[in-house]
Amino acid sequence: MHDDPRFAALAASRRLPFRDGYVRADGLVLGFETLRTLASRFDRTATLGPLASRLLGRVPVRLLPSTVTLASLEKTEPGPADVALGCIARTADLPALVALATTHGTCFRTIAVMVDGGPEDADRVRAALAAVPGLPRLAIDAAPLNGDFGAQRNRVQQLAGARWILHLDTDEAPDTRLAANLAAIVADADRHADKVVGFARLNLVDDRPSAFYPDTQYRLVRSDVRFHRKVHESPLPGLDWRAVHRSLGGALVHRLSRDRVRARSIQYEAIAEGAGRPHDEHMLLDDWPDIPAELIAGRKPA
Repeated sequence: MHDDPRFAALAASRRLPFRDGYVRADGLVLGFETLRTLASRFDRTATLGPLASRLLGRVPVRLLPSTVTLASLEKTEPGPADVALGCIARTADLPALVALATTHGTCFRTIAVMVDGGPEDADRVRAALAAVPGLPRLAIDAAPLNGDFGAQRNRVQQLAGARWILHLDTDEAPDTRLAANLAAIVADADRHADKVVGFARLNLVDDRPSAFYPDTQYRLVRSDVRFHRKVHESPLPGLDWRAVHRSLGGALVHRLSRDRVRARSIQYEAIAEGAGRPHDEHMLLDDWPDIPAELIAGRKPA
């Protein structure tokens, strides 16, 4: 029902009543967080009254009659968002890392990279990025990955020196909407006391959309949050659900080959039993030839 016209009409509203924990309009019954996610698809925000926002999830919803106010995503002053671009990388990924930083580096206040290796590997990455004109502050360090992706991402969290970090792999990029909306998404997350924001990820396998969609990835993370698990690492375990938001204000684009999909499954399974996730591999290798045009449009990297 991605093209239900009621969604756009609801998101375009200015104020909606919130009763018994739901917004009811035009046959739709939505919880607040669902409405907020829906609004983000149309570059809109949804905000409860201040008292209801503080008490939501802490007292029975029947005691929280309120009003939801909707508005366009705030377009901040030109310049980078108060967020770092965080990457974990091997020296073999250096060309892709430089391309990512060259294209998107100016959207960020810092580029933080943890290199799988030692000091000489960090120096090589630092020199390559320092040669790119116009990049923001660089924070580059190295440590052996040792099969622990969660620990490596936590090193990025500590290295970045920013309140927010958008974690991207070197084979990923923000789509045009996410690049344009990033500062506004961060501001909205701060307003709602979020600590983690997730985005849909479109997997392009040999440049063809795969059936593994939306493959939501929680990659916009406050610096005080920590990732868990060695593989398929996530910032969600133990986090209060009220601090997690899923935004449709942009998406990630992931480009990989069929060979990489198979090799990745073998690598992950070697780290932890079951982490190879054969179902995920099957979905990634299955084309989605009739993907709705609305979903593919705007998913080109900015």
